[in-house]
Formats: sequence, structure tokens, C-alpha cells
Amino acid sequence: MSMFGIELFKSKPYRLGLTLSGGGAKCMAQVGLLQYLKEQGVEPDVISGTSGGAIIGALHCAGHAPEVMLDFFVSTRMFSLKNLSFNALGLIDSGKIARKYEPYFPEDSFESLHKPLFVVATDLSRAQQVVFNSGSLIHALTASSAYPGMFTPVHWHSSVYVDGGITNNYPSDLIHSLCRHHIGMYLSPLTARPTEHFVNTFDVLDRVFQIYGSVRQEANIHLPEVSLVPDGIEHCSAFMVKPGQLKSIYDLGYQYSKKYFENAGAQWLQTMKTRQRRSRWFRLPRKPGAS
Repeated sequence: MSMFGIELFKSKPYRLGLTLSGGGAKCMAQVGLLQYLKEQGVEPDVISGTSGGAIIGALHCAGHAPEVMLDFFVSTRMFSLKNLSFNALGLIDSGKIARKYEPYFPEDSFESLHKPLFVVATDLSRAQQVVFNSGSLIHALTASSAYPGMFTPVHWHSSVYVDGGITNNYPSDLIHSLCRHHIGMYLSPLTARPTEHFVNTFDVLDRVFQIYGSVRQEANIHLPEVSLVPDGIEHCSAFMVKPGQLKSIYDLGYQYSKKYFENAGAQWLQTMKTRQRRSRWFRLPRKPGAS
């Protein structure tokens, strides 16, 4: 290997990075992507995510299978009456949602994960993006997904945190320089919407987030080699939380991933599969006495 190759390897320690945007219920499409990659024997080595994407990333980094991720969102029932807040800062109590994470992350730390994870939240007190990659995992996930108006803000470390989608909804920039290859799934394409689309508060909130973060997202979406935007995701809502709706979005993400990697992305996928096999070979333990 040339000196340039050695230095490149050192400066980019991870073979494959994965970035997962926010999107609420739309993030079930990302579970579909992970399921397809799993079937192909391709695993990311580092993940960055925001809001729902951060939750998906954390579940994956903790070793949970895609079917467990889907079941988590189905069984959590975030908009259940049991989770209602009794203050004016949000409809749903983020503290009650935090307790839903405990069985999935019993050690509650980034350090306990099998892979590195970078989670974005927004610090309301300082009006800036905050990136978590150590310490309490559950606090970070709750902060990152505290959608304003829907979930109560998270008070932590003398600051007030809300959804990371406000400042960076597609945080590919956090890991791009660390990865030799990079893929992501982005779920908030800024396409025209007919007037009749806006029928309730949820539709308006979802649209506001798309518009507000579009400038930074436009720059970040071009960083990965592959940034997937599933066909039809623009017709889905972040608040489609009924079990049948969640499963439909999962299927949408899986089928789109399959179609992409069997066509335009076939060469990229083959490259990843080949390099994954090589990396496993290099990690094989040597037999006693082997030179």
C-alpha cells in the first residue's frame, strides 16, 4: 500500500458510515433499508442521526434487529393517552417516552453500544446544534426527538433541548470525514404540496420542519456517495403512527432500497459486499502457532 493509501486509511477509520435523517414515523423506511442491507451482508460501522433517525441508529448500534425496531415503534404508542403531558410545553411528556427506551438500552450509555453513534439535538438556550456521542444515551435520544409542540422539551445539563431537525436534520457532515464510504436515507424532500394536503396541525408542523431545514439539508444530502430518498415518502407524514401505516412505510423503504441496489446502486452494493468480506477475513483470529 502506498504512503498516501496508509494515511487515507488512518484518517478515515470507518469503512462504511450511515446517516439517518429525522422524520418521525417516516423513519420506518430506514428500518426497511437496514433490513435490506442486512440481507445483503452489509453493515455500517458508524452512524449519525437526528430525531427518529437517531432512535433507529441507536437501536441498530445496540444490536437490535430490524423487526425489533419496527415492533418498538408499534408497541410504544407514543400518542397514547397515558403519555399525555400536563403542562403547556407539549402534547406528549418526553419523560414518559424516555422510560419506553429503558428495556432496549438497559445500560443507558453511548459507551455500551456496539458501534459509535452521533446524535443531534437543538439547544434552545444557546440557539445551536449539539452533538451527543458519549454519556446518557436515553437523554440524548429524548432530546433529539422532542418535536416542538408535540413533545415537551428536555431539561438537561442546565439547558433546554428540542428536536435536532431544527438545526441539522440530515447530519451527514458529522461522520463524512471519518468514513471511506458513506450512505444515508433522507426523508423530507422539499416538493410542492397541494392546498388540500394541509388538513390538520400535524401537516403544518411537518411542512414547517421541511422548509426550515432545507438550506443545510441541501448541502449535506450531497456528501454521501448514496443518499436515498424513497419514492412516495413525500406522501407520508411524520405522524402516521398506526401499526398498519408504520408497516406500510417500512415496506416502502425496503422495496425502494431493493429496487435501487438491483439497478443504479448495484455496483456500489457489490463493492461494499466485497469489502465487507475482506474486513471479516482480516478480523479472523489466528490459530495458535500461526505465523
